[in-house]
Amino acid sequence: MNHARSVSTFLVVLASITGCVGDMPPPPGLEVTSPERGLMQESGRVVVKGTTQPNADGDPVARVTVNKVPAMLAPDGSFTAIVDVPAGATLLETVATTQDGGSATDARAVQSGKRHQVGTPIERAVTAALSADAFAKLSSAAGPLIRNVNLASQLAPVTLGDGIANVRLSLTRLAFGDVTISMTPIAGGLAFSTQLDQLDVAASAAYGGTLVPDGTTTIGITAERITITGTLLVTPAGTSGFTTTISSPVVQTIGLRLNASGLVGQILQVVNNNLASTVQKLTTRAAERGLEPLMNTALGALAGPQRIDVLGKTLDLQVSPSAIVFTPAGALVTMSLQAKLAGTESSPGYILTPNGTPAMDGSSDLQLGLADDLINELLAQLHALGLFDIHLPKDFGVFDTIDLELALPPMVSANNDDGTLRIVLGDMIATISNDGSPLARAAINARVDLEILRGANPQQVAIEFGHLELWVNVLRDANTESGGFDISSAAAAGIGIQLDSVSRFLVNVPVPAVAGVTLENLSMHADSGYLVIAGDVD
Repeated sequence: MNHARSVSTFLVVLASITGCVGDMPPPPGLEVTSPERGLMQESGRVVVKGTTQPNADGDPVARVTVNKVPAMLAPDGSFTAIVDVPAGATLLETVATTQDGGSATDARAVQSGKRHQVGTPIERAVTAALSADAFAKLSSAAGPLIRNVNLASQLAPVTLGDGIANVRLSLTRLAFGDVTISMTPIAGGLAFSTQLDQLDVAASAAYGGTLVPDGTTTIGITAERITITGTLLVTPAGTSGFTTTISSPVVQTIGLRLNASGLVGQILQVVNNNLASTVQKLTTRAAERGLEPLMNTALGALAGPQRIDVLGKTLDLQVSPSAIVFTPAGALVTMSLQAKLAGTESSPGYILTPNGTPAMDGSSDLQLGLADDLINELLAQLHALGLFDIHLPKDFGVFDTIDLELALPPMVSANNDDGTLRIVLGDMIATISNDGSPLARAAINARVDLEILRGANPQQVAIEFGHLELWVNVLRDANTESGGFDISSAAAAGIGIQLDSVSRFLVNVPVPAVAGVTLENLSMHADSGYLVIAGDVD
């Protein structure tokens, strides 16, 4: 996707202090002196101050508003407004209007709320819901997965008998033919049953005792069919994901046989007496161990330590499930997350916004909610590394270079009434130069809606930009010439480049997979501070 072209399609230049348009009266003079650009604060209230001057026709300023809040305008043209701003990123739009309708606008960004250091864990960063239908589809995929797990290496040895005669069995092979699994969510867990055909076990038997000489041999155990029923309990286990246990298992065997030609006497009797219970114990443990990676894939999606490439930097993620609740409708999981990019120790942090609880209504097989705090923390880290500062040499005619520097990290909001994921690029300072000499500086602010679609492969998402609002304010200072030309095209080019950087970052947000199969009918919306990705298991 050509992101810059997509941006220009929706470009709306709301303010540009470069002159008047058409028959509109000339704009008045407007200078906002407080707050400074790129303000990050704890308070939810901002005092906006500045001065105004009559326009070129001598018409005085009649009124000043800040985000439509009337300011107190003094006879000398100075003004003050007190504006309440919500937690997150806000663009302060100050508009001065003359008696004959001429207007000038200043836009600047403020991020307000509690600041957190990057790399600290985010509670409830991820919420995932899996429907009852998804568990039915997952059950059909579970059998082949378990068959391919090396279960023998994961099972501890079993000791049978007593001090008089005992044998220690260490599994060397545990294989099945067909494996059929059924999992149905109920209150507290999953109603579980499995049928294992053609069990084939090989074990090393080390035996001894006070009345038995020490020795070793190999034995084999086979069965035509084994069925296990019970309740599968899934428990959070920190960065390891989940552990699974089968509560009150009932095990039945058909055609159970022992091949133990190397065992005689009391040792053979010990094995025969305990054969059925040993097989029941081993197969139950095997089912529990085999289901753990399945549950981690299905419910965790992102669980455990991961390393992801983000714009050429390595991101270390630690995701820890904190709670899981089962009902007949499905399962709901919440996870905390810690994310850190190397070299971001100097970051001033990011604003943590209060989030609600996203609706997980079971309308899709899988719904995954990513807190906007998670995305904002990563954007803050990328900003601290300077990855959003851009030097763009290109022949634009009047000038040949644009340098872009973001005063604040980009910030997204998933807490909008219309369900839109929205990003604010606040106070991006653009320096326009020709032959190395600065011609003009401008502050660019933008607010744009985002939509996330399926990417080129199942592990990616694609970014589509929706409605974009753009404010451009020329900065008057002694380090640049007056310029005297319209820099709107430069602003459009700059914002397109920055949004392309954001899109390349968001492509690295992992798309969940369930039991190794990807999701179809992918959709995205914002809800209560979460980016909710939903899809159906194919």
